[in-house]
Amino acid sequence: MNSGGHSSTIDVHSYVNAELIYINKSDTDGENWVTMKHSHHFVEFFYVTSGRGEFLVEDKRFAIKKNDVIVINPNVEHTEISDTHQLLEYIVIGIHGISLVNEENPFSYLKIDDVNNSILFYVHQLFEEYNARQYAYEEIGRHLIRILLYLILRKKSVSLHVEPSQKVNREIALVRNFIDIHFKKDITLDVLASEAHINKYYLSHAFKKTYAISPLKYLSTVRINTAKFLLESTNYSILDISEIVGFKSQSYFSQLFKKEIGLSPMDYRKECSPLL
Repeated sequence: MNSGGHSSTIDVHSYVNAELIYINKSDTDGENWVTMKHSHHFVEFFYVTSGRGEFLVEDKRFAIKKNDVIVINPNVEHTEISDTHQLLEYIVIGIHGISLVNEENPFSYLKIDDVNNSILFYVHQLFEEYNARQYAYEEIGRHLIRILLYLILRKKSVSLHVEPSQKVNREIALVRNFIDIHFKKDITLDVLASEAHINKYYLSHAFKKTYAISPLKYLSTVRINTAKFLLESTNYSILDISEIVGFKSQSYFSQLFKKEIGLSPMDYRKECSPLL
């Protein structure tokens, strides 16, 4: 029991195997405000650095704001939706080798409101280390991850223990996360390979082996699924939606949408909202 009255059961040795898979910042150009539900074979930490919005975890939906942290356990579907007036900006961190489990009631996620400056400081330090990639950045990163985990356990007044999660390919998971966040950008196989610092032919083979889909097909799927969501839940024009999800041409978007879904974007919207 610590001085703050919080109790945690922690297998410290498990932290030795905790491996950072990726750390990414959201786009800050005011356009990437929605993504589709997805999951990972590892824990993901979602830090809101600015703005407001909502977070969706399985069948739950709740408000999020600056300085909130959401911890999502492995294989749990989740996504975020930004407030259009106070756009979300965030940092996501994927860590393999642990999962956080409430000893009395297993959970899919933790929401921690208004984290202190210490946690945010180490999040930004971790991002800077992996962004700069200077000497010994991975070793420094492991220490920063350990500090972050302790600070989160200290902040959250629940009992937690640490368990290993399913092994994943670090570079391939990084690429998938990059697509999930930056899907509206002009993404090519060369861009993805450069982001992961691997050969593009190896990337294509390994991604398909891991997720049973090629990276560019996955990109297209994310864009189409996001477009479906926007057609179902907003009044944005077809042109606006095609631009939001990353298509330079509305006609190409409409052709691809009909090929994949079997309906034109307008017909899909009418079918989902027959009164429109």
